[in-house]
Amino acid sequence: MKKEPDRPKLLLVDFENIQQVDLSRLNDNYRIVIFVGASQKNVPIELVTSAQKLGSRVEWQKVTGDGRNALDFFIACPLGGMFERSPRPECIVLSKDKGFDPLLKGLNAKGLKCRRIINLQELGAVAAAPPEDPNVRRVVELLGKMEKRSRPRKRKTLAQAISAMFQKKLSRQDVARIIDSMQARQLITEKKGILTYEF
Repeated sequence: MKKEPDRPKLLLVDFENIQQVDLSRLNDNYRIVIFVGASQKNVPIELVTSAQKLGSRVEWQKVTGDGRNALDFFIACPLGGMFERSPRPECIVLSKDKGFDPLLKGLNAKGLKCRRIINLQELGAVAAAPPEDPNVRRVVELLGKMEKRSRPRKRKTLAQAISAMFQKKLSRQDVARIIDSMQARQLITEKKGILTYEF
């Protein structure tokens, strides 16, 4: 049976809400719009570098004007415009803000496929699991020497632990990639922000 081609996907990033964004995980089917808050002055160099590699597939939108939910309205506009596109892409909002959920539910009811996620790992097998990384092996080896109850329970503390393992010589993006690789290989799982180790 012939496999249907993947429908185009639009990723809308609420950068005011989530700053850890590893664009290297996304395949060529994604177009990305990153919304930056009016008061945000700094963007990590790792994100800028990875965005440059994707060329015209990445667009930056600086929100004009401060105010509660200002950025939310900027994201809502392109979502509404998707009804005029053909074919309509699948729309994904990367944000911890649950305020998007009623809007997305309404758009789904009208026939637009969209959802909210809080990390790119939720996209599943967006890209093939990366080749075995010696850094991943080292992290698993060192964590394996610890009692399970002593291991970091949250992604942030795991990232800090990994950074310490390499004497803070890895970039934040490299650390995030190690964690993503561990999740892709099901060495760790994350549910409601809590990590479970499968080794």
